Amino acid sequence: ASKAQVVFLAESCNEPAYKKLVQGLCVEKNVPLVDVPDNKALGEWAGLCKIDKDGMPRKVVGASCVCVTDFGEEGQAYEYLMNYLSSK
Repeated sequence: ASKAQVVFLAESCNEPAYKKLVQGLCVEKNVPLVDVPDNKALGEWAGLCKIDKDGMPRKVVGASCVCVTDFGEEGQAYEYLMNYLSSK
């Protein structure tokens, strides 16, 4: 429990109770919450798709919420995210 480092929530989620629950848990556990406009984009970022031979995503599955529990190696993407979160 309480392993989330950051949470991404799709603004296009059409279940208000679910959004409110995720937002409340983030506040309670002091976890940063990032709003993402589109659930298909969030699903693609989370790897919920097939990549074709040209490197393009296909059959993207939408995601309402994605939690990052381990950032892995710190690199350019990690620095970008940390800068974004510190500016909020």
